[in-house]
Amino acid sequence: MSSLRSLSFYSEVTHVLLSLFSLLQVFTKYGKCYMFNSGEDGKPLLTTVKGGTGNGLEIMLDIQQDEYLPIWGETEETTFEAGVKVQIHSQSEPPFIQELGFGVAPGFQTFVATQEQRLTYLPPPWGECRSSEMGLDFFPVYSITACRIDCETRYIVENCNCRMVHMPGDAPFCTPEQHKECAEPALGLLAEKDSNYCLCRTPCNLTRYNKELSMVKIPSKTSAKYLEKKFNKSEKYIS
Repeated sequence: MSSLRSLSFYSEVTHVLLSLFSLLQVFTKYGKCYMFNSGEDGKPLLTTVKGGTGNGLEIMLDIQQDEYLPIWGETEETTFEAGVKVQIHSQSEPPFIQELGFGVAPGFQTFVATQEQRLTYLPPPWGECRSSEMGLDFFPVYSITACRIDCETRYIVENCNCRMVHMPGDAPFCTPEQHKECAEPALGLLAEKDSNYCLCRTPCNLTRYNKELSMVKIPSKTSAKYLEKKFNKSEKYIS
């Protein structure tokens, strides 16, 4: 009984923290991720009137590398790095972090300067763009990312009778066996030999974000002791 109460308490605390920091849990091909400033569930979008350091989102993360799964061999999905993947995208576009994300290394403070660009393309007969208001099966707003996820979902459901954990819809999730024996090979086949199945045209209205990254080492020699006490971790762990 106590374990159930603990689970409920943890769930409630997690929900409060996510709401407090405007974070939304989303599933991607990398697993569970968190989206900041999604605007969903009626939450107002957060804005800033000034640019520069100190006027945007600031996060200090513990990547908990001790909890990484051990690697016993190499596959196409084996990763040897440690760190965080981040993607900057509009609220109307779902994350596609495995292709559009950038890496943030542990042990550094990373500054990301971004600039929003809004592009407009001409529709037929002058161009080949698709109206963003023409939704898809699983997304109300059209984008190349939404089109890719929508198409891959339909392909996996048609060929494997299940969907991967990051895919939308109401089809049952793939079991580990279905994931290994059907879903992953089917996605590989889709990318290599059946590329005509997913033809995603450029949307007529496109928002993208240019990024400039710079890094400095953290912690400094003078701050290591303070951070050790603040987070109750060893100086070696902090460094």
